[in-house]
Order: sequence, then C-alpha cells, then structure tokens
Amino acid sequence: MVAEIDAFRPVYLERIAQLVNKTNQFNLTTRRYTVAEVEALATSPNHVTLYGKLTDMFGDNGLISVVVGALDGTTLNIDLWLMSCRVLKRDMELAMLDQLAERASDAGATRLAGRYLRTAKNAMVADHYEKLGFKLRTAADDGSSSEWELELAGYRPQTRHIQIQGSQN
Repeated sequence: MVAEIDAFRPVYLERIAQLVNKTNQFNLTTRRYTVAEVEALATSPNHVTLYGKLTDMFGDNGLISVVVGALDGTTLNIDLWLMSCRVLKRDMELAMLDQLAERASDAGATRLAGRYLRTAKNAMVADHYEKLGFKLRTAADDGSSSEWELELAGYRPQTRHIQIQGSQN
C-alpha cells in the first residue's frame, strides 16, 4: 500500500470539507468546518493540517483521512482526526500519526494532545489514542470524553505496511 500524506492543498479543500462534514464513525471530535474554514486552516502558520490518500493493489481509495492540529506553545492540540471507514484495519492511522509527529516536531511541538468526545456514532474510536500509545490525562466518569497526550521525544515511526510519500503535484 502507498499513502500520499501531505498538508492541505487547494485542489483537495472541497473534498476535505466534504469528508469533515460527513464522517461520523471514525471521528474523534466530530468538529465540522466549512470550505472557507478549511482554506483558512490550510494557510494558518499556527496549524498543522494533513490529508491522507491510500492506494493498494485494488486501486485508489482517494482522500480518506484528515487531521488538524493547533499549535499552543510546544503542544500540538489535535482538533480533528477522522478517517473513512472503508480503509479500517489497514494501518492508515499509523501512517497519519507518523506524519503528524514529524510535522508537529518540525513546527516546534514536543508533544501531541488529543481529545475524544463521544457521540452516538463514534464509539469505535473511544480507544484510538490508547492504541496509538498516547497516555490518558483526564477522562469523564461517564466516558463521554477523554484527553490524551504523546511525548514526541524518541518517537519512532509505527507504520510497517504502508509506503508514505508526499504529494506528487
């Protein structure tokens, strides 16, 4: 499998907004953004944005993952992380994390902070951050939310089955 993972690009902004506004199951916070907001994030020096496309022997799955992080000092707060359910169990989340960790470090971050907000449809990702090696910071007693962190010092790429490349254009 080959993944194209890169910062938001103008050619994909409408598709990114579409995915952001229709993905519910693999969506950690279910934040929604308009196309104009996606455009603003793409040019913001205070944000790390990533889209992911995945191709395998059966074809091109298209743009199937989006991550948005906001820089706050040396912490990159993950505001949005989503993925299309059609590529579940393919380790795309590991490839996205690898690139997120690299880009966050390049932007001066020393740790990632993620949040899970439960909705009626996203229970499948309640343990997403835990599976990726994040440490629990806080959790609501009723399980409706949790906050996680990952120190970037010594981070080692986790993906083994996906070749990662930047955009071709």
